[in-house]
Amino acid sequence: MASFFQLPKSKRFSYKPRYYDERTEQRKEREAAIIKEVEAEKKGKPVRLTKEDMDNYIQITRRTRKKSNMRLLVILALLLLLAYYMFYN
Repeated sequence: MASFFQLPKSKRFSYKPRYYDERTEQRKEREAAIIKEVEAEKKGKPVRLTKEDMDNYIQITRRTRKKSNMRLLVILALLLLLAYYMFYN
């Protein structure tokens, strides 16, 4: 009788929970990019820039330009104060 009624066996599956850490992924991507860049410099090949690299470059240049402008304004103000002091005293 057992061979006449064969029931299907239960199906098994393996569930592996996934863990995603964004910071480690970004770190790995940066490390890979740095390694590629170093290898390209050793070989003398030009390094290809990504959109993120260009965005970072633009942000850095804007910051340095703002700092430079502020420095220029401070120097100009000091010179004007010095000139005022020299002419009116």
